[in-house]
Amino acid sequence: MKAKLTNQSRRVLASDAATGAIRRFAEDKSGATIVEFAMVAGPLLFMIIGVIEISLGNFNQTRMDAAVQSTARLIMTGVVQNTTQANGQPLTAQQFRDQVLCPRLPVTMSCNDVYVDVEVFAEPTSNASPSPYSQFVNASGTGLVTPALDNTKNNYCIGQGASYVVVDVVYPMPLIAAGYLLPESMNYNGRASRLLQSTATFKNEPFTMNSTSAGC
Repeated sequence: MKAKLTNQSRRVLASDAATGAIRRFAEDKSGATIVEFAMVAGPLLFMIIGVIEISLGNFNQTRMDAAVQSTARLIMTGVVQNTTQANGQPLTAQQFRDQVLCPRLPVTMSCNDVYVDVEVFAEPTSNASPSPYSQFVNASGTGLVTPALDNTKNNYCIGQGASYVVVDVVYPMPLIAAGYLLPESMNYNGRASRLLQSTATFKNEPFTMNSTSAGC
């Protein structure tokens, strides 16, 4: 003869079943690793991307330094001054950037975001105070003046033979994660960026010129 369960007995059994299910769930460790990985995967991936970006920035800085030094050599020896357009006119500022400087930069840098300022300055002498070069030093004296992030506002004068020249190049490198890690990051066109800067200062050799220097 089958025993009939009362409503109270059913409630007791249901409560025991629920309690047992909760206990088994709490004691089940089979998915703990997945849950723990999910908790740390996001921050870990963020840090990895940040490290890669910082390394890429250091690589770009090194290659930009080499490109600026190589380009400065072409100015110093008169190669750029004696390179002309098809119409015989000297290279423009944009042609100088696109045809002389940018081919020497790594493919990880966009030429459209490269900003160049080229200027001549008076011959430094021991009696000059302040030095003619001081115009390129920032107000706090902690570094060089940063060229404008607009090439129409920058100078382009590569000088003649025996001229003293400063070539200053900047590149705002876009960031994803490193923008939150680097205190010196800046905003460029609405995105976090790391400003890379490379400068070369030199005296041109006493070469002869076939044309007048553009922008001088």
